[in-house]
Amino acid sequence: METRLTTKEVAKLYNKNESTIRRWAESGKLEAECIYNQFNSPAYLFAISALDKPMQEKYFAQVKASLPKTAKSISKKGKAFDHYSDSERQEIMWWEKTLKEWKNYRDRYPGDKAEADDKFVALCAKTDPEHTFSVKTLYRKKKQLETQGAEALIDKRGKGRKGKSKITEEMRQTFLSYYLDEAQHPIRKCWQYTIRYFQEFAPELVDNIPSDSTFRRRVERDIPKPMEVLGRQGQKAFRDRCAPYIHRLYEEMASNEWWVADNHTFDVITQGENGQLHRLYLTAFFDARSGIYTGSHVTTAPSSQSTLV
Repeated sequence: METRLTTKEVAKLYNKNESTIRRWAESGKLEAECIYNQFNSPAYLFAISALDKPMQEKYFAQVKASLPKTAKSISKKGKAFDHYSDSERQEIMWWEKTLKEWKNYRDRYPGDKAEADDKFVALCAKTDPEHTFSVKTLYRKKKQLETQGAEALIDKRGKGRKGKSKITEEMRQTFLSYYLDEAQHPIRKCWQYTIRYFQEFAPELVDNIPSDSTFRRRVERDIPKPMEVLGRQGQKAFRDRCAPYIHRLYEEMASNEWWVADNHTFDVITQGENGQLHRLYLTAFFDARSGIYTGSHVTTAPSSQSTLV
């Protein structure tokens, strides 16, 4: 889980006002997620990884300096904060930030504190649906931080097995040769093909091939989406969905400043005056700013010379 900062927190890091940060988010200069707060007004959340590198380092330095004293005294026997992995630091910072926000929310809440706990959990589920937790979890994390230090905030379930895969490089490459194919074989079918390959060429390794669910996890974790699209759906799908493109702001254009052309071959067969059958080819032009159709040309023999602008 990655810590996300509010507009106010990011503005403080950059020494800018909040309106400037919101403008950066709206223009795409700074990547952000738009959510709606408890007042049903739009707000922005910024992932640490979306910030500039100097701002990330500045934030980590501030968090390190503000670690609770109890955590510091206990961590003397364990690892220093800098020795945690990036994902572990993100998890520690996220829980510390959440626990601090919970305390502030309870202190300001005018009613029953148990009711405040329930409302805080519901509010967090609305603003950050990727990180859901219960009131019981909040109290457990609070106690762990006070008694065991920051390391106790890390979810270590399954980490003893993390990184230990039974899939060898030869198995992986064989599996990918079937999976990254435009035939788009299902994962289980690729796994079966891999077993057949080893039955023929390396039968002594067949018993070591893990289950199809292990290959499925490796696919979801290790194969970048652009690679998967290129291998399974081809060059056109890759260009349409994954290739770099120019981000165009229509608000900054003037009418008739940019025209966009597109071509289309009709799906019907027509017959000319001489009795010859052919399919007509259409070139159409649109104004990019307004979307208004501005002109077209129809021909039986498409070429750059046959299009009249």
